[in-house]
Amino acid sequence: MKIKKLICINLMILFVIFTMTISASALSFTATMTPSATTVAESTEFTVTVKVSNLDVGTNGINSLKGYLKYDTEVFDTISESSIEGLNSWTAKYDATTGKIELTKNTFVTSTQEVFQIAFKTKSGVSGKSGTISYSNIVASNSESDISATDISTSITVGTGTSSENKVENNTAVAPIIATTNTNTANNTTNTNVVANNTTNNTTNNPINSQVSSYTNTTSENDMPKTGVDDTLLALVFVAIAVAMVFYIKIEKLNKDMK
Repeated sequence: MKIKKLICINLMILFVIFTMTISASALSFTATMTPSATTVAESTEFTVTVKVSNLDVGTNGINSLKGYLKYDTEVFDTISESSIEGLNSWTAKYDATTGKIELTKNTFVTSTQEVFQIAFKTKSGVSGKSGTISYSNIVASNSESDISATDISTSITVGTGTSSENKVENNTAVAPIIATTNTNTANNTTNTNVVANNTTNNTTNNPINSQVSSYTNTTSENDMPKTGVDDTLLALVFVAIAVAMVFYIKIEKLNKDMK
């Protein structure tokens, strides 16, 4: 009887662990990265803003966020901690060696909110090139558990600073010159008046499509990260339950043989 009770207790413990695992794995949120412009002139500043949304993070909400920043140093100037600004009372810390950006807040967030903003500047002599900015290994906390989000990134194209969309082609049409001759017989003089129509400038706006870089955000606000229990963890739980069941059956058979 003691063996039966022990097996039942083990099964109950496994069931509780399994239920808690499902609950923890269901927590999720979305991170997005939005640049102030996707085409930027040389030696020009622009910003990139990161926000959180679709928060299914428990009753508390989240009060910390961390991840790793990477950017193309051949296209953008090197940034420092002063380049990163926490928004909506978030405090930002930046480790230039590892690229880690860690943010904290004294209150909990349960709805869509901008978290931080980074100021970048394009280098000179890089017109026509594109550079990628990414924020990866994103993890938020609700003070009880860590919650992961999908990596995010954006691409910036460096232009010359003059948009080809503003090009205007001037088509000038000149009217023919009409000459008239007036003869004054009384004074035996001939006056020749040349009448010319005003030249008309017909200006036609012919917009030329400028190169526009595509903005890549691996996670949109409508794209929720995959939730659910990790397959490996599920397999281990089921294996443990199966082993316990087999052990129970063998004990039962052994008890019958002993009788």
